[in-house]
Amino acid sequence: MSCKNCPPYKASELGVFFPDCFERVSGFCNKKNPGNVQNLHILAHRVMPRFFDGIELDYLHRLAPNKYITASWVLSHIRASGFRFGGLYTFRVQDDTMYTPTIMGDIHPTTLAANLNILYYPIQSLRMEAVMQRARETAPVESQYTIEWTRQCDTWTANFYNVRNENGRCTLSVMRSVTAHWALGAEMLLEWNEPQKLNPDLALAARYSHYNYSLAATASRQGLDVSYWQRIHPQIQMANLLAWNRNTRQTIATICYQWNFWNSAVHGMFDSDASVGFMWTKYLRHLPLQMGFSVVMNLPTDRFAFGMRFVLDPSGLRRGE
Repeated sequence: MSCKNCPPYKASELGVFFPDCFERVSGFCNKKNPGNVQNLHILAHRVMPRFFDGIELDYLHRLAPNKYITASWVLSHIRASGFRFGGLYTFRVQDDTMYTPTIMGDIHPTTLAANLNILYYPIQSLRMEAVMQRARETAPVESQYTIEWTRQCDTWTANFYNVRNENGRCTLSVMRSVTAHWALGAEMLLEWNEPQKLNPDLALAARYSHYNYSLAATASRQGLDVSYWQRIHPQIQMANLLAWNRNTRQTIATICYQWNFWNSAVHGMFDSDASVGFMWTKYLRHLPLQMGFSVVMNLPTDRFAFGMRFVLDPSGLRRGE
């Protein structure tokens, strides 16, 4: 049948025919969502050790299902040392489900250095996120804004980094599942240092994945990144990463592994620069305490860094991480 605003669907005396109106029919996709381009190598990056520097003491306490308070004390050569406190708050809670917006933040009471993260899902498939950071009271605010639309077979993402009239950076990306194992994508980088000068760049991404291994690669005019992840045992994962930079003509290859136990995990790595790293984390059985230490050493220079981290969590939320 015709729409109300269309002429009747019948032959007139002049021989003019009016066909039916077009109708939009939702499609069907039996492939899984591939995620976004930024997390293309996330399986391999999760296996790599996350090194600590100095001593880190963290405290996490749950006041309610949607309210947490956090505190941390850091003594480090790389990160800003001192005490920080903050929290996490989700505005809406219905039964056992928390609904955004969610606000996370912390502040250094002496230097007033602060971090703020706001996450909001207006609808289930649309993610809006804002991350703001200030190094000290007089420093400018570093910002990152993200808008991501997720569908059944593809993900569209827009990121804006420190966008101002005089300078800024923006990335527009799309990732789509072509088959049950193949996913292809592209990312457009827009960067400007002057109001009238825009520098674009394009990167291509691809991933081939199964349930126990994954091969991913990204290529652009600036370089090439390749990663391979495999679960060789229910408790053991291994990953290989290769990064080549066109400007510096340098290539770095990394081999890393992760071995999970029932209450602890071991991560290790070795790269082509002759750097060796190791990380061990454990959740104590009778105490609400997670502890870990890491060591990274460069063999040609004989330099190393050692760090320890303790997380006190009376709520038990970090058990098994």
